[in-house]
Amino acid sequence: MPLKDYKDKKTYRTLGLKRGKASIKREISSVTPGRIFIWLGLFGLVVFINYIFFVHLEPIKEKEIKAGPTLEEHKSSDTFADWFDKGYKKYQEGDLMGAADAYTKAIILKPEETRSYFNRGIIYTKIGKLDKAINDYNKVIVLNPNYAKAFNNRGWAYLQKGLFDLAIQDCNQALLLDSDIATAYHTRGMAYKGKGLFDIAKNDLQKSCELGDNNGCQEYGELLKTRNDGE
Repeated sequence: MPLKDYKDKKTYRTLGLKRGKASIKREISSVTPGRIFIWLGLFGLVVFINYIFFVHLEPIKEKEIKAGPTLEEHKSSDTFADWFDKGYKKYQEGDLMGAADAYTKAIILKPEETRSYFNRGIIYTKIGKLDKAINDYNKVIVLNPNYAKAFNNRGWAYLQKGLFDLAIQDCNQALLLDSDIATAYHTRGMAYKGKGLFDIAKNDLQKSCELGDNNGCQEYGELLKTRNDGE
């Protein structure tokens, strides 16, 4: 089949083959010892680079991993704030045990934070785990001796256990730190009532009611009714 060369002249495939052979012959003849040395050098460089990337950079050993953050640390994204918020959310949803567990995780992450102990103490009181509640309030008071509401809440837990004198002591301290805690008057009034000191109890419950505590108002009304009926 006739073809056209670069000068637009007809030729044949054989002409192309002859030219190809001639070109190869010229390339072979142009190979010198110097070029061979350069090629060998380039080949050695490629081998060295392959060694660096595929041999030297092997997977990190276990002992080297331990020097940095662990796998679990990389996976963990939960912070104190996350667990504290989860605890409050579960408390609002009525999941008291779930809330207690969440606050426990918050305490593990930040054991010096009083709010987690305080809130978990409220939950333990609500579910009847009074000793655990008292322990949590003990921790709050150690961390912050001026936390009036912690004394108040611990006093309420003592009241639930029938430990009236301890309840009164805690309420006295709470009111010493903050004289406007209505629930402290209520708790102390109930403790005095439990001891049979009705007149002192009436004064505390009345004060609690005046400060806006509905439970204090209810207990004050019942105490007045009981006293009047008794007379």
